[in-house]
Amino acid sequence: MPNFRVIDSCCHESVTEEETCQLYRSSRPDFLTAAEIDTFKQLGIRSIIDFRSVKEYHNASGPKLLDCHFPLYKVKLPLHFKYRAGDKVKFGRLPNNWVCRDETTQRKHFLINFFTLNYIWAVYNRAPWYIRLFSVLVLIYDILFRTGYKYFVRLFARHVLNKRGLAGQYIDMITYSQGAICSALKLLTDPQNTPAMLNCAHGKDRTGIVCALVLACLGKSKEYIAEEYAKSEIQLGSMKERLHDEIVNNFHMCHTFTSAKAETMVHVLEHVETQYGSYRNYLESIGFGEDEQEKLRHNLLNSGPVQVTDEPVVFS
Repeated sequence: MPNFRVIDSCCHESVTEEETCQLYRSSRPDFLTAAEIDTFKQLGIRSIIDFRSVKEYHNASGPKLLDCHFPLYKVKLPLHFKYRAGDKVKFGRLPNNWVCRDETTQRKHFLINFFTLNYIWAVYNRAPWYIRLFSVLVLIYDILFRTGYKYFVRLFARHVLNKRGLAGQYIDMITYSQGAICSALKLLTDPQNTPAMLNCAHGKDRTGIVCALVLACLGKSKEYIAEEYAKSEIQLGSMKERLHDEIVNNFHMCHTFTSAKAETMVHVLEHVETQYGSYRNYLESIGFGEDEQEKLRHNLLNSGPVQVTDEPVVFS
């Protein structure tokens, strides 16, 4: 599980046997071995907030042994993908390939689709008319041959995504993935869901955006947030070939999409400040109200001892 790390700002000043860090981030945990899962569970993590759709999750490689311990739930985004302040996150249990060892466990693995129809529609409409027309044929081919929409994505990568660059893609997420972002933040206000781990496919893009907004809510500076994001540049070194294969070779996206430069995140945060006036205003505009922002700060910074109902937490 490369790119796994603690969000330092969500730790208590001193970590003891009774207190732990409240927030972690990572790439997908699909490859964890049985021995590694035993170590993972010692962290006391109650929920995994995974920014992949159900289909993306099931199509991803890896044995997914963690399903044995973290039942899967699909987050149901609201109509028009827009929350209001105070709205609760709705989710439903998914059938696991594995039988959960303890059906009474409080652990949960949430799947949240970041790339909803409004995101796809916005990217689609940026392409020239003849590309949009041709893409219909490509989409039919992808559906018939179950390619995972590979050729459809390649087409728009060449004609739209690569031109906007990684920062442009992040700004699109800020603009069109608001429901997914807001649902994750709302889940983090519930003490029953923390400690939590945020992840996506590689732990730097979708995860990076949500972690940046969490840190902004905690009052961290742009420079601090950008430096935390840029740690992924080093952390992903062990899987550089896989990263290149999955992003560049598979989807024909520019190699810069495999990077995690501090200046990329600074550019995105400056966009939020310019467009919305402040991070607080942005969060309120997506349905994450002031009271909820305060709950998130309290939950991540002032939580008490971790209690996992089915197994004890052991720190070595």
